[in-house]
Amino acid sequence: MILARAVERLRDAGGARVVAALVRAPAGNVRVAAAAGPLAAVPDAALLDVLADRAHAVDLARAAASGVELEAAAQGFGAAVALGRVADEAHALLVLAGDADPPGAVRPRTLAALDATARRLDGQVSAAAAAARLARLDADLQRLSRLAALGDLVAEIAHEVRNPLVSVKTFLQLLPDRLDDPDFRVRFLGVVTDEVRRIEALLDAVLAQARPAPAEGQAPADGAAVGPALRTVADLLEHRAMERGAALVVDAPDELRVPMPEEALRQVVLNLALNALDATPLATDPPDAFRVRLAAATLEGVVEVRVEDRGAGVAAVDRERIFQPFFSTKPGRPGGLGLAISRGLVERAGGRLDVVEAPGGGACFRLRFAR
Repeated sequence: MILARAVERLRDAGGARVVAALVRAPAGNVRVAAAAGPLAAVPDAALLDVLADRAHAVDLARAAASGVELEAAAQGFGAAVALGRVADEAHALLVLAGDADPPGAVRPRTLAALDATARRLDGQVSAAAAAARLARLDADLQRLSRLAALGDLVAEIAHEVRNPLVSVKTFLQLLPDRLDDPDFRVRFLGVVTDEVRRIEALLDAVLAQARPAPAEGQAPADGAAVGPALRTVADLLEHRAMERGAALVVDAPDELRVPMPEEALRQVVLNLALNALDATPLATDPPDAFRVRLAAATLEGVVEVRVEDRGAGVAAVDRERIFQPFFSTKPGRPGGLGLAISRGLVERAGGRLDVVEAPGGGACFRLRFAR
C-alpha cells in the first residue's frame, strides 16, 4: 500500500505514463510490487543489481555504465532510484517511463522528485519491513510457545496418570499377602476399577480445565460422605507412606458430607495427599513425627476438609500461583495440572480450595463448602 500510493502520486505530479515499483526476490526473479499505468516490460534482475548501489536517482540513458542501463532505456524506462530492502529482503526500485521524460532527457525536477520519494519511502518501507519481520517472529514465537505448552501438557498428563496407577500398583503389591482376605479383595477391587476408569476420563478433565464444562455425574442429593472417602485414600496410600517412613492419619466423622460426586472428592484428596507425601521428608525418627493428616470438620457453618503435611510448606508468594496450569515448585518436575484440575472440581461443586500454613509447619490444603 505504501508503494502503491507513492507511484500514484509520482505519476500524477510528473505526468509520467508509467511509474512502477519493482522487487527483486532473493531467488533472483523480479516482480512488480506496485504500478501506476501499463508496464510493457519488466527489467531483469541485472538492472536492479546495478542500480541498488546508486545513491541518487539517475537518467538511465545518461548514467549508463554498462549495457544493462542502455537496454532498459531502449525499453522506454527513463529514470530509476534504489529504495533499499523490503520485508522479504528484496531490492525495490521506482522506474519512470513517459513522453515528458524520455531516456537521455529526463528533467532535473523529475529526478529530484524521485530522490525525495525514495528518501521519504526509505523510513516507511523499513518500518513496514520491520513490522512484517516482527509479525513473523511473533507468529514463530507463538508456535514455539504452543509446542512447548504441548510438551508440558503431555508430561503433565503422564504425571497425572501415575496418581490412579498408585491404586493399581498398591493392590497388586498387597494382593499376594491378602489374597485370602475377601474384605480386602472386594474393597480394593472396587477402588482399583474406579481408578482405571479415572485414567480413561483424565483427558476429559484436562479439556475441562481449558474449556470448563459441567462435570459428568452429579453429587448425590445429600452429598458425598467425607470420612469414607478419606479412609479410602489413606488405604490406597498406606504402602507409599510406609516407604517414606510417614504415617497417614484420618480424622473425619462419618456423617459429614460435601456437595461433590464421590469420585471427584476422592480424586482431589488423592492428588493432595500424594503431594503431601512427596513434600514430607524421609523419616529418620518415629513415623508420627512425619505424618500426613486427612481431616474434616464443621467450622462456623463451613464444612472444611484438610490435607496437612510436615514438609517445607508453600511460600506466601506461591499460594495462588501453584493453582495455575503448568506452574510447579518442584525442581525438574513437569508443572502442575493436578492442583488446577483439583481446584476446578471443587469450584464446580460450589466450594473453594486454597492453601495455608499447617499447624506445626508444613502446608495445609483446605476444601471449604458452605453448609
